[in-house]
Amino acid sequence: MADEDEEYLQFVALHRSQLEFVGIPCHFWKSIHTKLKNETYDAGIFFTMVKERDGILKVFVTREDGMKVSDPYCVFLIDHAWTYQVNYARAQLKTIPGLADRMGSLMAVTKDEESLQMSQEQLIEEILEKMWSFNQSYRLKVSYSNSHMYQKDAHDDDEHTPLWFVMDEFGSCIKHSDDPSFAIGILHYVPLGMAFSILWPLRDMDYGEEVTRDYVAPITEPLLRDCSLLPWFPDKLEDENWIKQLTAERAIDLVREELSAMQMKDWQGELYPSHKCTELTAVTPDSEKVYRVFTDVQQVTDFLTHPRFFLVDNKEEADILWIREHFKDFRSLQENGKFINQFPNENSLVCKDLLAAVCQNATPCGDGKEDDLLVRGPEWLPVTFNLNFELPLFLDHYIKRKKRGLDNHWICKPWNLARALDSHVTSNVNYILRLRETGPKVVCKYIENPILFHREDVGQVKFDIRYLVLISSAEPLVLYADKVFWLRFANQPFSMDSFDVYAKHFTVMNYRDSENLKQVHHHEFIPMFEKQYPDHRWADVEAKIFKMFREMFEAAVCDSPPKKLIHCSQSRAFYAVDLMLKWADDGSNEIVPQVLEVNYVPDCERACQYHPNFFNFIFSLLFLGDSNGWPVEKLSG
Repeated sequence: MADEDEEYLQFVALHRSQLEFVGIPCHFWKSIHTKLKNETYDAGIFFTMVKERDGILKVFVTREDGMKVSDPYCVFLIDHAWTYQVNYARAQLKTIPGLADRMGSLMAVTKDEESLQMSQEQLIEEILEKMWSFNQSYRLKVSYSNSHMYQKDAHDDDEHTPLWFVMDEFGSCIKHSDDPSFAIGILHYVPLGMAFSILWPLRDMDYGEEVTRDYVAPITEPLLRDCSLLPWFPDKLEDENWIKQLTAERAIDLVREELSAMQMKDWQGELYPSHKCTELTAVTPDSEKVYRVFTDVQQVTDFLTHPRFFLVDNKEEADILWIREHFKDFRSLQENGKFINQFPNENSLVCKDLLAAVCQNATPCGDGKEDDLLVRGPEWLPVTFNLNFELPLFLDHYIKRKKRGLDNHWICKPWNLARALDSHVTSNVNYILRLRETGPKVVCKYIENPILFHREDVGQVKFDIRYLVLISSAEPLVLYADKVFWLRFANQPFSMDSFDVYAKHFTVMNYRDSENLKQVHHHEFIPMFEKQYPDHRWADVEAKIFKMFREMFEAAVCDSPPKKLIHCSQSRAFYAVDLMLKWADDGSNEIVPQVLEVNYVPDCERACQYHPNFFNFIFSLLFLGDSNGWPVEKLSG
């Protein structure tokens, strides 16, 4: 008995935070521990799945005495029939024996009676399309929440990617109700390293009552609930009166309320500079000073060798802080005489949701028509919506595109992760709606007409371009673009299909599939590009790119927090701006740059590998006002 008590106390110590977060009443905890330890699945004693006249399976209480909320044994384990990452779903359905057939049966993907046989490939396609009304998700390590964090080129991988799962036949038959009788939560059981779903009653149940749960329990706002429930209740997408609500005053108010809340708080706890520190300043570097640099960036440690800078191990001794961590106390910098490689509120650029909001203000939007589908900001910004509080506006846009027969593929990305982590391309609106549950997301119109690059070993592939942009002052704006740009190429020929094939639709290959990594230097690329596109001079394309940078940063310094890059006389920074090129939407032969994301403390491994003096040039320009022969173009100031 003492051993059992000790085991239970250890279970609680390991799982308390999960149990409390999920909201499982504590009088069920001991039974949960016992059932997990013994792998007890006893739901069949209490419940039965019944097929209704319409063929839909539902779950009912069939224990004669019913069940009481107060009964500590009335808590049940639900097994998971399939757990996976989205990128590997197709491969698992193809290779795991019996999985596709089981999922097809569970999801009621029936074979065609007339043809007698649905091919395995057709079955898999149907499952991949339909699974979003059966999927649940969790992640082993929470890497971001509803708050912003800096987007960096970090080298973390799978921990950022949510795991999806389908509950077994019993769990998958429990239907939705706005007034649910049961709740389901996810528990990761540490001893087995496995996740289980836990079912418990919310009220006393009699024999014959239906078991239901709330599929979107955390969401209480009526319009957002309706939107979030569309994977299970799609009829609203055909209801014109309901569709009108998507752009009604209440939908717009949701956006205003969220923005207002963001603007009211001291953003990310930053202490903005005092007025003295934000006064307009002309950058006049000290011509003699030797600067002491503290850094936690290994590439700076290894490659900063300029005689005017030397490294120190103590922040207090430093004149320049070049750090990865999010610095907050900008008020302290001027009185301490230190420089920092950050600007206050620079998450207005490096977090994708705020970047889109900033860029949407860069130029007038469209011709004033409320339903203009081609423009939501300047032409260089893909149409973007913040799924956290612009969900109704996105759905309205999606429906209008569908009615007009326009391409409706979207890329859904986390607010604050780089390198295409947890990014998804799809035209399936249910897929997009469910991704919203796994963390803050933006959804951007997928570029269906990109400028491609011919790889002799592969064919016509997507590519993106990374420019480094340096800023030494926000007011007045002093902005430079590094003319040594960097290229990344997809490893498979581009086509508008197979959107779960990473090597076809994404270009970040230096962290995966690196065996086929394509390296082309900027000076090699320019003649190759002009040969492939003889009607387009690279100098003209680059002029459009630099104009985009200027407009983007001008918009960032002209708005108000949180959509504002705030001036601080002690701030210097450089950012990596990733972009693609596409053909103009009007079908013309015009090339239009498209901003993808902005990264803080970007990975400069290639720059240092091929140009060992790279950080010497960067520091010289930002702190000495001299590019020291490095090719940069001044864009503003």
